[in-house]
Amino acid sequence: MPGADNVSKVVAHFEEQILSGALAPGDLLPSERAIADEMEVGRNVVREAISRLASLGLVRTMHGSGTRVEAPSGRPITQTYERLLRQGGLELSHLAQVRLPLETAIAGLAALHRGEEHLQQMEATQAVLASERASLESQVEADHEFHATLAEATGNPLFNLMLSPMQELLIESRRRTLGRHGARLAYEHHAAILDAVRAGDEAAAAEAMRRHLEVNVWHLSQEGETASGGA
Repeated sequence: MPGADNVSKVVAHFEEQILSGALAPGDLLPSERAIADEMEVGRNVVREAISRLASLGLVRTMHGSGTRVEAPSGRPITQTYERLLRQGGLELSHLAQVRLPLETAIAGLAALHRGEEHLQQMEATQAVLASERASLESQVEADHEFHATLAEATGNPLFNLMLSPMQELLIESRRRTLGRHGARLAYEHHAAILDAVRAGDEAAAAEAMRRHLEVNVWHLSQEGETASGGA
């Protein structure tokens, strides 16, 4: 590895710039040559530092357009989950068990803080789940979007950052489940959650989500896949 201390120095410099807001999402980093000259390091050091920043989810390099600052996301966490799954150190049922208390809290807070636009977005996902003409992929996306909208409705951006990696990892399981069993049960579970959120009933929303995800946990632990009601 090229000069580990120098690599760490370059990483720390840009990490501080990004986290402080001096470099915002979408901003273009200087060229490799400019960074190397400014920080008095070799270009191979710069390349290694940018690779490390990318692995942290802080930047993305696009061929022909340079390296830009990334918006915060849970992608690095998702990649860690994927590695653990492949190595046998994690099961999807473990993720479901974590989602249960997290999304129960999300549903309750969404009932207290949701706006009209959130209700409209969730109603739109319900229309897709209810449609006999909707494709499997559109129903999988609707299922995902329903849960993401609830997290957004809490008004706390950390919820979506925490939830997103697990949601992404369960997309293939959703695809298998909805393809095998259809979307009716997911629609019914979501309808109960949506009714409580619309009514501003924190306890009822949390309970409806708890029932929905307990089925999910049970099926994953028994069969290694998502519940027949989707997720």
